[in-house]
Amino acid sequence: MNTKTAQIKNTLVNILSKYALPLLLGAVVMNIIFKTYLVDNVRLYTFGYVVYECLLFALFEWLKPKKVLRGLVYTALMAAVLFLGFQLLHAGFEHSGKSFINWFYVNRQEIGQIDEYFYFLFVGLGFFIISVLYYFTIVRYRSFGTMLVLLFPFFIYGKRADSMDTLDITIMLTVFIALMVHSRLVSDESKHDLVINGSYVAASAVFVTLVGALAMLMPTSSKTSYLEKNSNFFDVNIKSSGTYDNLSDESSPRFGAEATGEILFNFTTTSDEQVIYLRRQAFDLFRNEKWVTDDSFYNFHFDKNVHLYGDNEVNSPSYVYSIAKSLADKDYSKDLGVEKSQFPDDLFSEKAVMNQFSDSFTPSYIPAPLMITPGENNVYIKTTHSEVYRPYDTAGNKLGISFEYIPETESERQAAANLDMTENQFKLLLSYGLTNGDVTSNQSVNIYNIYALYTDVSAYDDKGGKMEALAKSITENCKNDYEKAQALVDYFEQNGYVYDNEYEPDDESIAYFLFTSKRGNCTNYATSMTLMARMLGLPARYVEGFAAYEKNERGEFVVRDSHAHAFVEVFITGIGWMTFDPTVPGYQRDYSANGTNFDVSTFVSYFSKIALFIGVAFVLVVFVFLNRIIEVFFRLSLKFRDNGDRVIRLYRRVIRLLTIASNDKLSGYTPEMIREYLVKRRGVELGGLIDLFEKTCFGGYVPDEAEWKMVYAEYKVQWKKLTKREKTSLELDKNM
Repeated sequence: MNTKTAQIKNTLVNILSKYALPLLLGAVVMNIIFKTYLVDNVRLYTFGYVVYECLLFALFEWLKPKKVLRGLVYTALMAAVLFLGFQLLHAGFEHSGKSFINWFYVNRQEIGQIDEYFYFLFVGLGFFIISVLYYFTIVRYRSFGTMLVLLFPFFIYGKRADSMDTLDITIMLTVFIALMVHSRLVSDESKHDLVINGSYVAASAVFVTLVGALAMLMPTSSKTSYLEKNSNFFDVNIKSSGTYDNLSDESSPRFGAEATGEILFNFTTTSDEQVIYLRRQAFDLFRNEKWVTDDSFYNFHFDKNVHLYGDNEVNSPSYVYSIAKSLADKDYSKDLGVEKSQFPDDLFSEKAVMNQFSDSFTPSYIPAPLMITPGENNVYIKTTHSEVYRPYDTAGNKLGISFEYIPETESERQAAANLDMTENQFKLLLSYGLTNGDVTSNQSVNIYNIYALYTDVSAYDDKGGKMEALAKSITENCKNDYEKAQALVDYFEQNGYVYDNEYEPDDESIAYFLFTSKRGNCTNYATSMTLMARMLGLPARYVEGFAAYEKNERGEFVVRDSHAHAFVEVFITGIGWMTFDPTVPGYQRDYSANGTNFDVSTFVSYFSKIALFIGVAFVLVVFVFLNRIIEVFFRLSLKFRDNGDRVIRLYRRVIRLLTIASNDKLSGYTPEMIREYLVKRRGVELGGLIDLFEKTCFGGYVPDEAEWKMVYAEYKVQWKKLTKREKTSLELDKNM
């Protein structure tokens, strides 16, 4: 190797050793951040960020020796970044109408992609991360300063209620550990002498890879803080003034949901229901592949806050049924073909008492649909959208979480299935009743508005009418509203749909789920049924809450975060709102054992981590003990040779080991030259082997067993010295 080539090689080694790991850590961190804000082109933007890093690092290195100029240039550059950032923030708000804070904190699937805000992160946050990495790894080594960079992905993902991939975390931590080990060795403040050679690379790789493998193998904690636990739920504070806070404007993401299995609260009920659907929030319209509330429409047609006394609330139990029953008793009902006998007297007479227990969980939920009956406390609640029940007295003090409700019974479902009343018949009854003073205008308008609002699918583009055609084909033989709703429920279980809470398809449209993948979680099933019901003219609303089905040893219902569930409420003509759950079996899993349950996906997840650890450990063992492994195979191969062949092979093995250890070309050396080389360069005496080799190779001599054993024992004693690596000329020059 000539001097110029050696200098180039030395320069490249120095550049890579100095900049490669800081640049790699910055790229890994920003790649993870990009993944939560982007759907496509994550790799392309990551590559662009690497270029951004390299340019800034090159600029900082050029400015490093220029003490006055570097301060001025960096200040000007920072000002330019801030100016560009503010321009991007302004453009993003003008373009989307959504604030940067909302976009920054809310999950991508809920608020959508806003390019200007993303470029602000790319330029602004990217500039900050590059500056921190350069200063704390190149200018002055500080591990805690560098660790600041690692906090950004955890902070962003935590605030957006998103989850980082285990492999991404492992790679990030592995690169960070590698950077810390390397920076400690090369830091100007360190007194260690560093030689970047095969031994350095091997030692660093073994340590860093082992730590990374262990980090990936170790299970993560399943506990969350009270603040984190409540970040996914609104903290209701409904007081006597009728105020409320923190309702969601949009529904939860339909893919990528995760839960810990942690218990939120327990409750008891005097009802014998096996599954109780608890309401969190209902939504009005489906727009851009998510459900949204439409307060402007709702508040115009309905009272925003309703005092739950009396029977004048359109969502309260038996409201619609009592009206239909009273009108069926009138003479004009016979002209419309409506029979009074279809309305049993005691249909909504059964009542149950619910008591909720929780030491820390603030929100409280009621059974679906609105089943609370009038009680002693002044209870204010936002009609339909927020079904959280939290009674306060007139002074605003929180009262006990206990209330009476009307359960949805088999008798109610049977009456709904047998009711022979169409929407047109019911509306005509209302019209006759209004004319004859049997119903009030408020009652009539409220019911008409339900049909208007909850059959609206104008915001959804049913391309080619495919979904509507499917809904009609499913319900073509149904005689009433209840049978149609139940047919939609049965369709999913009877047509190969699969419950999969971890499935994330390339196409996240509801049409793709319904017609192609047939795989998803409860939000997909509830969304599909709600849309199809509306296309059939059935008022339906998408509801998010909990499905309570697990009980503890005391007989109390246990509600976990993993019991979060989406279901459907359908307005059945003549009956009122009823609950339907179209999600196929599979979601009601047992989390009682350590907060989780064993299933195939869990097994595969842990098995993959164990397999990765075993694979990494195997590679490390092979890497560390490679020379010994090769030597073992060589010695085993000698057992199958005669003594003459053994001597020749052993001599060649010595030449091979010397060549590897020194990088000197020894193939042209004579036995005498090898003898001299061994003594002078390695301090090794193998005269017996060399003499026996010359006689065997050139004199036709056949060694006996005793001679072979003697030279073989000599070789084994000197083997470690033969494999010891000599320092290169560059390394020798560096240490002088």
